[in-house]
Amino acid sequence: MKRYRAFAWLLLSLTIVSTMVALQAAPSTGQTKLVMAFVPSLDAQRVLASGSTVARMLEVATGYSIEATVPTSYAATIEALCAGRVHIAWFAPASYVLANARCGAEVGLIAVRADRPFYGSQILVRADLGAKSLADLRGRRFAFGDPASTSNYIWPAVFIKRKGFDPERFFGQTVFAGGHDRVVIAIYQGSVDAGATFGDEFASDARTLVARQFPDVNLKVAILEYVKPPTIGYIPNDTISFRKEVSEEVKQKVIKAMFRIAQTAPGREAVFALYQHQGYADYDALIKTYKVDPRLVPSLDAFFDPIRAAIKELGLDLTKIVR
Repeated sequence: MKRYRAFAWLLLSLTIVSTMVALQAAPSTGQTKLVMAFVPSLDAQRVLASGSTVARMLEVATGYSIEATVPTSYAATIEALCAGRVHIAWFAPASYVLANARCGAEVGLIAVRADRPFYGSQILVRADLGAKSLADLRGRRFAFGDPASTSNYIWPAVFIKRKGFDPERFFGQTVFAGGHDRVVIAIYQGSVDAGATFGDEFASDARTLVARQFPDVNLKVAILEYVKPPTIGYIPNDTISFRKEVSEEVKQKVIKAMFRIAQTAPGREAVFALYQHQGYADYDALIKTYKVDPRLVPSLDAFFDPIRAAIKELGLDLTKIVR
């Protein structure tokens, strides 16, 4: 048994080493140092552990020195990029829109989940509450995630407004839990009656984030309604974005490296552990693979225009969100 375990560990080590060798970039004439930030949409320590693994892979693939960091909030991530403390940010979609408006952040790649570059939002509820529709949540305790998040604030807030309710006054109590997993846990533990997270009919469901910790989560936390077309529309997936001052050479090297990393077994495992990404799409893939109409989406940035429209519809002040 000991020999078998030793052999297994040796085989695993050789697999990782061979992958790193395959990703190895040509030696850099002068080492470029980059700071890469990850939004805390899940537990920060969990994100940092997975993000550090991806950063090490990028170091090998690009020859750059890359530091991984997880700021305290979505807004703090935007501030760090705009202040020049961060060069690359793995933004949630609304965070990208806000960073683009604030300091010209540039999207380089869009994540792919469930074989799609977009996803949905959902309203979750305590299963024992007996709620049948959004109207049944009047006066109840409700949890959004982060005010700079599309799927657990902006999209559901627009959805609630279009249903004829004021998202700021409809509930008896509204809290911002900070992340998708925290919203689910708050509902599961009874701290709130309902909440908003990512989720859609294509098997994207935030409850899976805590299923290992709470195996009966699907019995205690139920899906009340999906926030989906034609009410609002799907949400562009997460981005890998850059500070506008980062050179085009560096951007393209990082983009190409991420494509290569996501095509290796250890790389796929790392990006899935991070944010459940399956891979990445650039503008060409958006048009050719996912059949997005180039007349409606003339650039990668334009893919995020529905979020800009939702922010405008809610009358949100960007300076108050990004603080």
